[in-house]
Amino acid sequence: MQAKPKRQQGAAIITALLIVVIVATVAATLLAQQSESLTRVARATERTQLILHANTTLDWARTALLVQQRNSTYVSLDQPWAEGLVARPIDTATAVGALRDAQSKFNINNLVDASGKRRDADIEIFTRLLTALKLDSAIANAIVDWIDSDDDVISLGGAENGYYWGLSPGYRAANRSVLTIDEIRRVKGIDDDIFNSLIPYITALPTASIDRTRINVNTASSQLLQAVLATEAAEEVTALIRLRQLPYITLADIKERNKTLKPAAVDTFLDIKSRYFEASLAITGEVAQVRLAALLQLQNVNTPSAATAWPAIIWLKEE
Repeated sequence: MQAKPKRQQGAAIITALLIVVIVATVAATLLAQQSESLTRVARATERTQLILHANTTLDWARTALLVQQRNSTYVSLDQPWAEGLVARPIDTATAVGALRDAQSKFNINNLVDASGKRRDADIEIFTRLLTALKLDSAIANAIVDWIDSDDDVISLGGAENGYYWGLSPGYRAANRSVLTIDEIRRVKGIDDDIFNSLIPYITALPTASIDRTRINVNTASSQLLQAVLATEAAEEVTALIRLRQLPYITLADIKERNKTLKPAAVDTFLDIKSRYFEASLAITGEVAQVRLAALLQLQNVNTPSAATAWPAIIWLKEE
């Protein structure tokens, strides 16, 4: 029998090698897909477990505030709630958390009253804060237009439905109180950089009555306190903050220890109590992480159930 030519032998070898390569490639692809699928399943399974742990971590935040609610008539930064939750293990996960006094910030819902009409005194405070942060003061008018009850445009930066419908995609102005502060990203003149500059100083809290949400003098920033007090004398605010190392426990205490402050401004805009707190929680597992944010409300200290009633969850969202 005649031997096959060398060319045919070479072609057969190449074909065999190609088949081996193709089989190996297919096998590697299938293994990679299977590994990726198993990773997704593991991540989803762990994520479900982490959400359960998140509820436990949220209970820690509420417990810290319940203790605060029971034990003190004022809120300050030297109290246990402010210490946070540092790297606590839960099964195979690790939970961390922090609480921040939401009334250390300016509540933008104060810009209008319960009837949806603008509050000039609060607009002036917010405008001064914007100026201190080197941001356009017209942002104040844009936010007022966003939350007030009418469709009349305020001059100098305001905007109502006519402007927002003209965007792509278009949408309506809220014409109501802001529910979460993220909503103001949709307001005219506020981009990501401006929002990130504002977020340490502003919040959105419920306004159930004509009364404004006051700012806690024991926890507020110097920039906000200076905007509230309308003073150009920075040393007054410096002294106010220095003296709160021994926390203020009444409004009279604030005025007694800071005699140069205008008593009307203290009585109208400041407080030593806080009912609203922001919780930030992170639960990290081996392949997944869950991050939650919540707004918590202390019970009214004047009610009989205040000592035992858990702080309410106003909203809870995943970040």
